[in-house]
Amino acid sequence: MDSKPFPAGTLTTGVAAVAMLLVLASSALADDASPPPCSMPIAVALADRPGTGRTTSTGGSPCVVLPDEIVVETGLRRQITTSPGGSSTLADGPLTFVRAGIAKRLELGIAPPANQSRAIAGTTPFDVARGTTDLVLAAKYLVLDTGVAQGSLGAAYAPPTGTGEFTAGAPTFSLSANLGLALSPRLSFAASQVFGTAVGPDASGANRTFFVYAPSFTLAYALDGATTLLVQDALVSRQGPLLPAGSRGFVALQRALGNRLALDLDYEVNLAPRGGSSKAVGFGLVWVAAPGRSRR
Repeated sequence: MDSKPFPAGTLTTGVAAVAMLLVLASSALADDASPPPCSMPIAVALADRPGTGRTTSTGGSPCVVLPDEIVVETGLRRQITTSPGGSSTLADGPLTFVRAGIAKRLELGIAPPANQSRAIAGTTPFDVARGTTDLVLAAKYLVLDTGVAQGSLGAAYAPPTGTGEFTAGAPTFSLSANLGLALSPRLSFAASQVFGTAVGPDASGANRTFFVYAPSFTLAYALDGATTLLVQDALVSRQGPLLPAGSRGFVALQRALGNRLALDLDYEVNLAPRGGSSKAVGFGLVWVAAPGRSRR
């Protein structure tokens, strides 16, 4: 097994270095005109999506929905993995996540099972498959809320409710710490540190639970009052019990249509491929179904 905690030759070093410089410079960059990361347009600021991976995101954004507010996120994703003998196409969706503010600083979320299907062309290490992902139950608590920063702590639990090879087959858990900083009127930085469990095959082929650490770093730049460009590097300490670390790069455009609706278009690439290249495209939306009331 690779002894390095994360793969070399990825965006990791660059993004981490830039992120550190930006965090250290945040007090100098931010000014009275800088909106906090969870400010308007609210549909974009609240979004957990878009994000990397073939399952619904239940973390990453530091923002917590307002009391009595209901936010619906959903989208579709298509991933193509190529190998010397052929290719496989994985289609996911709808990837839905519903979040509700139940207290001044607390939200609860649920991600229902998402349909998954895989088709193959030629000879690949994969088989044709169809099924659903596991249900996810999540909670997030706002611990920091200032004019230039928001921070939250999150937890998620996924019972093995899915079908086919797309269920973990055992319960999985995660804890997360999320921080967002407004660096200027146009530029913001977010970091998410996730500690949890996953399930994968061991040397005998039997599935077993293993620990993963999954940090991600995101830069968001407002092109105008409604359009935001996001660049992210998402890492994972292990891709399986016997597999090395992984890294995925991600670029997305978000467009707010008023304060209650936002659309996104996403492109993702596996920066640490094993036996073939993997790329994905996706699109989705965030809708504030029920506006909330102020925390003040």
